[in-house]
Amino acid sequence: MARPKSEEKRARLLSAATEVFAKNGLTASTASITSAAGMAEGTLFIYFKGKDELINELYAELKQELGEAMLRDYPGKESIQSRFKHVWDRLIDWGMENPDKLSTVHKIKVYEGLRPEVRDSLHAKFGEVHALWQTAQKEGIFQDVPHEFVMAVLSAQAETAIVFMKQDPKGAATYKEKGFEMFWSGITRKK
Repeated sequence: MARPKSEEKRARLLSAATEVFAKNGLTASTASITSAAGMAEGTLFIYFKGKDELINELYAELKQELGEAMLRDYPGKESIQSRFKHVWDRLIDWGMENPDKLSTVHKIKVYEGLRPEVRDSLHAKFGEVHALWQTAQKEGIFQDVPHEFVMAVLSAQAETAIVFMKQDPKGAATYKEKGFEMFWSGITRKK
């Protein structure tokens, strides 16, 4: 009879994969991941069918964590701009606190092996953000562009702000604020 899988070991493998992928990219070997986790090389295959499954599960877990961070204490009754600012601030904070995780998310989101069902299942986890975008569209606040484009612009501008915040910690608050102002003025309709 096979031993039950340890959730702690699985978590260690995912954590090690995050670090290894952030530093070495998705071409890093499974041996480098198990080594970073302090485990025997074959252990990874007890928990994941292969590297592709590891990458897909890691992406789902990291995006789940990011989604929870972005929606923590979400001000659902405030203005659309205030709610987007909340999402922006939480995204920036999570990225600053978790640079390896953010780097790995960005690498995996363009991975050709990312399964559509993994990508699609994550849309439900960001339901509040999708609903916010729909409300902004219905009220004529946003320019007529697809939701995916808005989220890609938000992500790219947040990543740029994070880079500058790390390079210039004294100006971090300014980059965070100005980054959002630039996002907001770029996506909203001019009146």
